[in-house]
Amino acid sequence: MIKQNKVFYNAVLDGDLFFTIYDYLRFNPGCAKDYKVFSTRDFDNLTLEDWKDLAEDAIFWLEHDQLPKVYVMKGEECAPSPDTWGTLYYQTLNYMAIKNIRISIREMFLNETILYCIACIEYLKELALEIREPNDEDI
Repeated sequence: MIKQNKVFYNAVLDGDLFFTIYDYLRFNPGCAKDYKVFSTRDFDNLTLEDWKDLAEDAIFWLEHDQLPKVYVMKGEECAPSPDTWGTLYYQTLNYMAIKNIRISIREMFLNETILYCIACIEYLKELALEIREPNDEDI
């Protein structure tokens, strides 16, 4: 799995964290309005502190809104919807791929799934600590 940073005018952040933030803004329009992000062009208007605050808010959303909605997936059931734990589901799958964990989330018991989701959230928290200003190498 190739890790990639996303580079913006005022910040550099991990791609996985960016997509968590992106989903947070997409599925919580009130938050997007608060940060004045109405399209992807608006990302360059965010300050470094805005990015850090957004990361914290997005991770809080995963932990307190989506994690309690985790359920066992059955058979050929579609992926969870955004209003349940869709973002956390995809981020956890990605986390498992990065860590080379070779078990299907669909074969797990609920407590195992929750443990992997929690590990993914902790991983995202670590990535949030790495948000920084861009340097010459990023450009």
